[in-house]
Amino acid sequence: MLRGVTKVKRHSRSGATAACHDGRVIIDGAWYVSGERTLDTDSIDDLAAERHKGGSRSGFAWLGLRMPTDDELSDVAKAFDIPELAIADARHKHDRPKVERHDSCLLTVVPTARYVDTREEVEFGNLFLYAGQDYIVTVRYGQAAPLQGVRTDLERTPDIMRHGPGAVLQAALLHVVESYGPVMDGLENDVREVERDVFSESRGQPTRRIYFLIREVLDFLIALEPLSSSMKRLTGPECLPWVDPEIVPLFRDVDEALSAVVERGRTAHQLLNNALQASMTQAAMKQNEDTRRISAWVAIGVIPTVVAGLFGMNLGGIPGHDHVLGFVSVCAVTLLVSIWLYRRFRKAKWL
Repeated sequence: MLRGVTKVKRHSRSGATAACHDGRVIIDGAWYVSGERTLDTDSIDDLAAERHKGGSRSGFAWLGLRMPTDDELSDVAKAFDIPELAIADARHKHDRPKVERHDSCLLTVVPTARYVDTREEVEFGNLFLYAGQDYIVTVRYGQAAPLQGVRTDLERTPDIMRHGPGAVLQAALLHVVESYGPVMDGLENDVREVERDVFSESRGQPTRRIYFLIREVLDFLIALEPLSSSMKRLTGPECLPWVDPEIVPLFRDVDEALSAVVERGRTAHQLLNNALQASMTQAAMKQNEDTRRISAWVAIGVIPTVVAGLFGMNLGGIPGHDHVLGFVSVCAVTLLVSIWLYRRFRKAKWL
């Protein structure tokens, strides 16, 4: 039951979506007790105060940020006791996937991606997840993989939410990995299009388009492949004691989903390389066809050219040069030879 629920659906709440577009840094902030939302706030200080109450108010904070400033990151680090070394990655927008422990804080960095079909480009961003015993802070850069839908789904399943920050971390990572699927869908659709173009009757070849698609697929794979090894650490000793043992195995779902996406990317890359080779071969074949066609017409044109050159030298003794019948005969023979050559070239498929 736990395994099925944590596979998050994609949808968002209208209020949280509005917050993404009005320039606010804090997308959503809340305190949860036993999986239930007990405090709504957009104040970091309010969440810090809840942390220090403890006792019967034990629970955890979930703070979602988008593109915070350095000063705002400093406020977050102070409120949740996040080491400066860990928060420095978000300051510098570190773009390599990683899982690191900083005292009691677990830092997970994952790339986000979305496919812009009109430009046939993959846009990348970064998601930083800071998880502790009583908090999880998400810092997002870029437009891809918003987490409002993840929060909504988890709030509807308090049995999952009561497992604390570890459950939120797992659900957020699974959501990000699942968001790679539409990116691969867009890339694979373009791969099918270029394959059709390569073997179409059109004279144009999509070599330039294939090259740029190969670059986009490679960029996508370069961003994702290091993430796989990082995900494996979340089922190892990097997971802190406060991560619920029931949640730890679910990180394998994330790794399996990621492996499937990476495999699709490698397949797309191979297909594009094959399409590029086929495109170059097709272009060479069409060039050879053009060369043969030109050579055939030149060969046909040589016959009347040679005959006209001989009769045009005004040399005496050429049979039939001073008779009408001779002129007609020479023209007829020239035409017949030209027609014969034309038929031979057609039979050989040079024309």
